[in-house]
Amino acid sequence: MKKSTKVRFPSNIALVKYWGKHGNQLPMNASLSLTLQHAYTELELEAIEKDGADATFEYFFEGVQNDAFGQRVLTYLQNQPEFAEFLHQHTIKINSHNSFPHSTGIASSASAFAAIAAAFAKTIGITKNFSQEVSRLARLGSGSACRSIYGPFTSWGKLDGIDGTSDEYASPVQHIHPNFQDMQDAILIIEDTPKKVSSSVGHGLMKNHPFAEARFKQANQHCIEMFSTLERGDFEQFIGIVEREALSLHAMMMTSEAYYLLIRPNTIEVMEKVMQFRQETQLPICFTLDAGPNVHLLYPSSIQDKVLLFIANELKPFTKNILYDRNGVGGIFL
Repeated sequence: MKKSTKVRFPSNIALVKYWGKHGNQLPMNASLSLTLQHAYTELELEAIEKDGADATFEYFFEGVQNDAFGQRVLTYLQNQPEFAEFLHQHTIKINSHNSFPHSTGIASSASAFAAIAAAFAKTIGITKNFSQEVSRLARLGSGSACRSIYGPFTSWGKLDGIDGTSDEYASPVQHIHPNFQDMQDAILIIEDTPKKVSSSVGHGLMKNHPFAEARFKQANQHCIEMFSTLERGDFEQFIGIVEREALSLHAMMMTSEAYYLLIRPNTIEVMEKVMQFRQETQLPICFTLDAGPNVHLLYPSSIQDKVLLFIANELKPFTKNILYDRNGVGGIFL
């Protein structure tokens, strides 16, 4: 018997950054993210029941078999008790496609593992606490993937005094002021080549980092503050938290034992121009950074025309490409 499941799950951009982990993909600090809408992984899972000895696994990305990532996915699936037996009994073929190019400041592992976890959970018939369970399973593939299940804002990590938060899975932020319900994200591609240092290595370098404890405390406090900021519609506090978080993330990279620098001169040019533009216009626009050189500009749709003009006139010369996205609602089944 053949089973087929097709899903579409988005990436996300962390506003409060997850950087440092322990145990089995558990975060050292809480994080909070904006779910994207147009940057997603679309994936189809085909499973044909077979005798275990004949079961095979194939992973195709953009129509081409991808053995390297396929092996990572297979290892992940084999390590999950929920999926291992099904894997042994079926020939599996996965076809996946991303709506965005690689090395563009968009976390492809987040959307990919959210899609993989959801497709397998649906196929094997998980029903109890489905979204929560998919988030937990996605986390085991890639930490930030657990935040791609929901939208428009999602938190991950246990926070004192905030009900429903957990290190095991992410949960949607419930109370969002109208100010933040139509947020835009212009992704400025400063460099379109792979990062010199992977995020996995960066997480590992937090283990002996001299500023680790202060950083974890800062992030948790920022998460707590962000809950109330989103509920009140406070742009000024939102901007302060988001930009401090971006700079703190890269400060951790620059001050780790094996220090490294991922921001580029054009990254700094863009950040300074954004701050100057905000000061001159008093418009609610801010930047965040991925774990690399690229810049995400966040702003409400109400000022979109002015921001697009600013990007075209002032920022475009510093970029290789620009992608336009907005807040999304999370994953869907197709």
